Amino acid sequence: MTMQARSLLRPTSVAFVAAHRVVCEVAAGRPVIMRDGADARLASPLDGGPVISDDVVIAAPRAAYLGLGEGVRVVHAPGAGRERLEALAMADSVDREGLTVTDGGAFAKAAVELAKLAERLPAMMVAPAHKAPAGTLSAEVGDILAFRHALAVSQRPVATARVPLAAGAIADVTAFRNAIGGCVSAVAVGPLKAGALVRVHSSCVTGDILGSLKCDCGAQLRIALQRISEEGGLLLYTAQEGRGIGLVNKLRAYALQDKGLDTVDANEALGYHDDERDYAAAAVILRQLGLTDFRLLTNNPAKASALAASGFQVAATPLRGPVTAENARYIETKRHRSGHSL
Repeated sequence: MTMQARSLLRPTSVAFVAAHRVVCEVAAGRPVIMRDGADARLASPLDGGPVISDDVVIAAPRAAYLGLGEGVRVVHAPGAGRERLEALAMADSVDREGLTVTDGGAFAKAAVELAKLAERLPAMMVAPAHKAPAGTLSAEVGDILAFRHALAVSQRPVATARVPLAAGAIADVTAFRNAIGGCVSAVAVGPLKAGALVRVHSSCVTGDILGSLKCDCGAQLRIALQRISEEGGLLLYTAQEGRGIGLVNKLRAYALQDKGLDTVDANEALGYHDDERDYAAAAVILRQLGLTDFRLLTNNPAKASALAASGFQVAATPLRGPVTAENARYIETKRHRSGHSL
């Protein structure tokens, strides 16, 4: 089935299972076959996969960062080894001598999405499908591109318990599980009624757990829990580390920031947009909990707009943590380049 023919991917379908399996293969550093009707390509993650060719798909932000045009691109680097191929995907500067650049097309877009779903660097080596080793798993291009949404809308509540919080309240904590086992935690205090406080918080291992001073995530989490404990409301804790790029790539972005790039440029240098988060799963859970009108604890107008576009009545409510010497540049970047209300 071609990319155009499939608009809905059901978690119970063979197609969904095939798409999930190729995501797992790429996450494990193994090549997969992408099919679009009678056509097919072999794709291998540049981040950890075997070198299968000297053709590398790079995401649109990376192409723009390198001055290679707009949109997803395929870069041909004749005779390049792994070191130069990896540089095409994540070095802060690249030798462009001898490179040929072409438009990516549907296969390239699916390859980038597959890498993102697997939390690998959004760059994939591509080759003719006949080069695939025996037993290589495959999926349709359209199913790969539909997988993220299908996964988001598959969230279902599976367990609830009463939990006393350090912030001073007793919360009902519910685990929502999607079709492949990923979880979102819903922390509710008191009855969830119109106008309740809601915080949709993206996981941040460095800030929430380690107490990193590089960002304000941990402070925002604690302030949100304190306010929800006092006034009632809901906190959704979602697995979208580093604005949706994953922990490994967030640390890579940190390394680029140490070289002088700001948060936005560092993400784009790795092939990501400023913010890769998706709020479809949050929208599904909010509806299941009966919340359609709420005060959203956020400084990010894009988050409020995304939920409003899903049919919610959203009143953005500021959530400002302390500005320190360590996070000042990060917060300034959020204000001036990402449009946050700070």
